[in-house]
Amino acid sequence: MTLGTSKTDNEAYELATRTANAQRAKLHDWQRAQISDRDMQTGETWFLWGFYSAMTSDIEGRKNLLLAHLNNQYGASENNEHQVAEIAKLADQENRLFDVIAAAGRQAYHEGGDSHLANIASIFLNVIRNH
Repeated sequence: MTLGTSKTDNEAYELATRTANAQRAKLHDWQRAQISDRDMQTGETWFLWGFYSAMTSDIEGRKNLLLAHLNNQYGASENNEHQVAEIAKLADQENRLFDVIAAAGRQAYHEGGDSHLANIASIFLNVIRNH
């Protein structure tokens, strides 16, 4: 890890997973009912990309941490590797929705806050309703 942190990859993974799980648990029932599991997984992975971005400037390290999360959370598959590659590409493009969600992940890391994923759920609901 870089950016002035002494966390090992395992510690970084555990911290991010605990944060995502705690924030997911804070979602309101109405949010869970209106957002598909696939959309929540997308939001969560974008959020974790931002979280890991705050921990390390090493892109390969971020990819490995995110892949470990997907494999452990959803089961190992080639699709996980493809998803991580797509997220890394998306991070280099201008995508306002991705940027907002990744920024929430970075903010959650720095602040240790527990409302960011619930805010992401609201963002997704607004996007879904308006498209």
